[in-house]
Amino acid sequence: MRNFIYIIISICFLSLSLASYSQEQQGSLRERLAKKQLQNQAPEDNSVKVPKLSVRAEMMNESQSRDLSTATWIREVYRFLDLSKGKNAALYYPVQPIGDQMNLYTMIFKLMAEGSLVAYDWNQGHDLFADNLIVNFGDVLDRLEIPYKKNGDVFTFDEFSIPSNEARGYYVKEAWYFDQSNSVLGVKTVAICPVLFRQRYLGDEEQDTAMNNAGSREPQFWIPYEYIRPYAARMPIMASDLNNVKSKTIDDYFRLRLYEGEIYKTTNMEDKFLQEKFKTPEGLKYAQDSIESQLKQFNKELWVINDSIKAAGDQNPKKIKKASKTKAPKGSSSPTYSARDRR
Repeated sequence: MRNFIYIIISICFLSLSLASYSQEQQGSLRERLAKKQLQNQAPEDNSVKVPKLSVRAEMMNESQSRDLSTATWIREVYRFLDLSKGKNAALYYPVQPIGDQMNLYTMIFKLMAEGSLVAYDWNQGHDLFADNLIVNFGDVLDRLEIPYKKNGDVFTFDEFSIPSNEARGYYVKEAWYFDQSNSVLGVKTVAICPVLFRQRYLGDEEQDTAMNNAGSREPQFWIPYEYIRPYAARMPIMASDLNNVKSKTIDDYFRLRLYEGEIYKTTNMEDKFLQEKFKTPEGLKYAQDSIESQLKQFNKELWVINDSIKAAGDQNPKKIKKASKTKAPKGSSSPTYSARDRR
């Protein structure tokens, strides 16, 4: 009887121990699951991300880079692209990201925030890519008065604070060159600089002026185009109002020079802008047209024309027509052709 009581007590004690162990296991399992969920749970971020570069894209970018160190002739030209003009609007829209689409300035801003893109100070228009001129992105946010938080090297801010609607212009530096070592004529986009048009809230009378309504022009920073190209090559854009298919990329837009921009400077020994050298609007316009004519002539020389075709095209059509009506001398047989003519 006593043994039976011991057995009953042991069974009860064992049951209580198992129940307690089971509760502890369930509790620890719940805690582990909750802890893992908290670790994996990140703050919800619905912002559009710029696609990361693959190794292949980086290698392709390096292969497409044009080294101008062996060029025997270079003409450097600076243009201003007004995005309110039709040909340049492809860089402005969409103003706010739609799906996975964003404009060029938004892409640049996000890449700088991620630390994936290096920019250099505007430096009064002098594009110098030196380490001491590298732009701190925190300074950019402070200058634009955008609230942000910084955790290490990561900047967090509201993407609707990006002033993409004010990025209505770009400065673009082109290099027209001839490389005698490989007989290459070409044009290279060297660097770009976003330009914001910011409103100035002054007096009521000044606010009514066209200049203040348009906003003041504020250049941001210089970016070597080769830094942007691998990302630009993966961003499709609509380059024409007549064809709404996004068949071009931002890289195509710059590489094919589909933009339209007025020349405001060329590299010169005095290091002066055209407005500094030509004081009157007429003189400035004449200088710009002269440079454009020189570049168009240079562009024509990019194409090799067959000498025989050119010689045939130089002939007077009236003389050719008159010659075709001349009769062959009597006694002569039908004209003969060589094997080359028959081809």
